[in-house]
Amino acid sequence: MKALIVTCHLPTDNKTDKHGWFKRLEIFIDALTDISEIHILYYFNEGQDNLTLEKTAQIEINLSSRINKKVILSLCPYKMRGSLVKKVIDLLFIFYDQKRFFSSKNSLETIALKEKLQTIKPDIIFFSRLPSIVPALGTESEYKFPTIFFDIDDVTHTDYYKRLWSSKLRYLSNSWESVKSSPFFFFQVLHKQLLLSRAVAISDLTFVCSEIDRKYISEKFNDSQVKIVPNAVIIPAKKSSLPSNPNLLFLGNYDRSPNNVIGANFLIEEIWPLIYQQHPEARLIIAGKSPDNIRTYTDNIPGVEFTGFVTDINALYDQTRVVCCPILSGGGTRLKIIEAAAYGKPIVSTTVGAEGLEMIDGREYMLRDQPEDFAQACLELFRNDFLCEELGNQARAAAIKHYDRDCIINLIQEYLQQL
Repeated sequence: MKALIVTCHLPTDNKTDKHGWFKRLEIFIDALTDISEIHILYYFNEGQDNLTLEKTAQIEINLSSRINKKVILSLCPYKMRGSLVKKVIDLLFIFYDQKRFFSSKNSLETIALKEKLQTIKPDIIFFSRLPSIVPALGTESEYKFPTIFFDIDDVTHTDYYKRLWSSKLRYLSNSWESVKSSPFFFFQVLHKQLLLSRAVAISDLTFVCSEIDRKYISEKFNDSQVKIVPNAVIIPAKKSSLPSNPNLLFLGNYDRSPNNVIGANFLIEEIWPLIYQQHPEARLIIAGKSPDNIRTYTDNIPGVEFTGFVTDINALYDQTRVVCCPILSGGGTRLKIIEAAAYGKPIVSTTVGAEGLEMIDGREYMLRDQPEDFAQACLELFRNDFLCEELGNQARAAAIKHYDRDCIINLIQEYLQQL
């Protein structure tokens, strides 16, 4: 059996590319590896001009080595994102020429996809996230597609609603930038919703990461072939230790999505001063790639440490007493909470940050949306060892039950073999 994986997101640096997108894609690659030959079509951004033949070959070698099976990698530049003006024009066309809106048969990306279908003749084609399937939309009558699996781990247009109508936009940039962003978000909502409806329609199975997303897509687009594939992690052999030091951790990538930047700004500017005022010995660790995108990065705020990318994740969790997830925007489910739960850490999160997870407030974590409440929850966990241990144990049990990577790979394989 042959499988063609089409993606706009591929780890090109094994050491630092640890975003949740990549980790989720790797789970599907591992699931497909056991049952098929792997071919990957990678639509790379125009800014990635450093992808030389030598580097591309190295990526292919790294992927093959990681899964212990030959991976055949092909590249194509991705130019279909388009400007806001183009998207507005596209939306106008939908009212009288739906075929034109979805037509992409003459694009470079669609031609590359067609060539791969003709040369590889795959039995399965797996599209990872919405941008990767766009080149296939409107071309179903032109080309004969094999069985299509589509993974939409972040139902993005619902995220745009959250951002558009929320005052939390101020944590992304200044007020004027927030005002200017509103029309962009509005048209993005409409544009992505139309693309998603078509993507779900041409797919034999659509994968989402939570019951919230499954219900939304099933009801919105009247599609019953939507299956839940939760985000997953490798469960550590043992629970992380609980240090006495009052250290908070927020872990994320700050270069590929504004969601972590918004959350970090909210945490540092609104929550941290309330904690530090009452507990000046406390320390806030902001860990992850590209922290310079956080607007307080150079402000030398007392008690705040920016570590950058961390190679030893076990040591990071061992020195952490409480894990924070102050996310205010975003769809899907937060891998950072699942990972912290697997290590048995007490967690404080916003409602959006914990959305879609099989965990309960007060049992596996503490949900707090207001800065004052969030700060008080963290301070309570500084004082209460028993509560930390109880939340950590319950969180780890939930991670083992619902988010164990090996179990999720088996689940994916069961879904794939159903068709």
